[in-house]
Amino acid sequence: MHKIYKGMFCFPYTDVVDHTHEPMKYSTELAFLSLVEKTDDETNHRNILSNSEIELLKSEFRSIPDDLVDYLQEIGSGSFRECQFRVHYRLFDLRDLGLEDVYQLKDGIKFFGDNFAGDFAGFDFKGNPSLVVEFWHEEGTIFETRKTFKEYIREQMLLGPNGQDLRQ
Repeated sequence: MHKIYKGMFCFPYTDVVDHTHEPMKYSTELAFLSLVEKTDDETNHRNILSNSEIELLKSEFRSIPDDLVDYLQEIGSGSFRECQFRVHYRLFDLRDLGLEDVYQLKDGIKFFGDNFAGDFAGFDFKGNPSLVVEFWHEEGTIFETRKTFKEYIREQMLLGPNGQDLRQ
């Protein structure tokens, strides 16, 4: 039986992703999370995307960064560090959230995650989709982080450059 985490955009997977022939790109991050997360906390539940889900995502967004795809295949969608941050199984925009009348953003901004406080992280597919942008809801503006997905997600995990836990 498939366990669903609390939150938006749950998507049960149907086929298994085989990584036996590919080196893991997020092994450091997985090891870090296994050390710092509470294993019995439901908020740390994630779902690995299936091959068909990955192919659908890549066909819909041809310039989606590989490091996000790798993350969804290796770590999966869902939250980490007891709701420090959540990565969704698909990209979405303000229209998907019913907020297009509240905030005005340029076309091409698609989000992959949120910080549980109303702010979103994503990519500008009409600008530079290889770098993460943040949407700050209080100001209604986009902030360019100048970070790749992998750099950004390590920061959200509070994973320091030398593998240290920055929460402490």
